[in-house]
Formats: sequence, C-alpha cells, structure tokens
Amino acid sequence: MGSMLPTPPTIADLRDAGVRDEEVIDWQPAEMVWRVHRTTGTHVLRWNGLRTFGPILRFDHHPTPRAEHPGYGIWYGASSPRGGLAEAFRSSRVIDRRRGDPYLTGLRFIRPLRLLDVSIGEGTWATRVGGNHALDSAAHGRTQDWARTIHRAHDDLDGIVYRGRFAGGICVAITERAADVFPALPALSLPLSHPGLSGPIDSAAHQLGYTIT
Repeated sequence: MGSMLPTPPTIADLRDAGVRDEEVIDWQPAEMVWRVHRTTGTHVLRWNGLRTFGPILRFDHHPTPRAEHPGYGIWYGASSPRGGLAEAFRSSRVIDRRRGDPYLTGLRFIRPLRLLDVSIGEGTWATRVGGNHALDSAAHGRTQDWARTIHRAHDDLDGIVYRGRFAGGICVAITERAADVFPALPALSLPLSHPGLSGPIDSAAHQLGYTIT
C-alpha cells in the first residue's frame, strides 16, 4: 500500500502551501473522544498520557530510529467507543477484556483543537500538496514521514483528524503541542470487564466481526 502514497514534499514546500480554513477541523470541547487503554503490564500510559516512544503507529511523528523521544508525544482517540475498540484490538481482532486490564475512557478536551483534516471532510489538503487520501491506509513508514513533515511545517496545528481504517469513524492523533487539552478527570472510565459495557462491546464486536474473550 505504501507505494500508493508518494513521499511527502519538503518542510519548506509544505509551509509554502499553507493550510486553508476548510482543511482544518476545529475540534470542539463538546465532542466526546474515546480511548481504550491497558492499565497493567509493561509500557502502560495513563488515559491522558502522550506516548514518547516511537514511531510505531500511523501518525507517529517521532524521529527515527524507534526509541524514547522525550520532546515528542502522541495520543490517539476515536469519536465513538466502537472506534476505540476497533483500533485497540485491530491486530488480533479479538476484544480481550482481561489482559492488561483494559479500560474504555471517554473525555472532552478543555479547549478547541486545530486538527489538519487528511481524509474526512470537504478539504482536499492531501491532494493539493501532492499526496492523496491513502494517508489513512498506506504503510505506516510512509504515513509517519508525512506526520513528521506536517508537524515540523505547521507549528500551529495540534494534530491530525482522519478516518479510522477499522471502524470507519473519525479518529484524532494529537501531539505534545496539545498536552494542555486534557481535563482533570475523564467523563467516564470503566474496565472493559464492567457488566455495564457488555452490551456496547457485544454490538461493536458484532459490527466489526471481532470476537470477545
């Protein structure tokens, strides 16, 4: 898939191209954002913790090689619980409610975020700057190159908004520039093993074709 997405332009060219109003989503604090995260085991991050180790995932903007990069942090969230589950368990396609004691956490950011729209709205930023909408599906090595270039070219952006590859819903990837957006407490945070979540998890698994353990 990586070959379908060209290499990114230079930082200077991306900066010259700018970002138009319709290419940015102003993510409002009223919108809930969901995340599924482990609470025990190795490499556990708090619900509001930005991961400084990378690059690993699609829009990780950490320098290479993969290592601890204290100046760079990334946090991924989804616009629905189903999206959070889809992303968290995408590799095995099994929703494991026990291993790592995973939690589903929902929160609202405390200020609006400026997020570059690479695939969801009317904006055609990716095409305009020489890329395409494969940004949400191409090989991670290539999309990380784009994420690094975007991050270095546009210091007024808090991150990226994109279409999740597994649930098709809207996802966000925010960087260390948005470390101040988290509330003191989430709106909701429950272990996946909580009886109150069995209905939503069952329906998400059914829609996604995932199994549950």
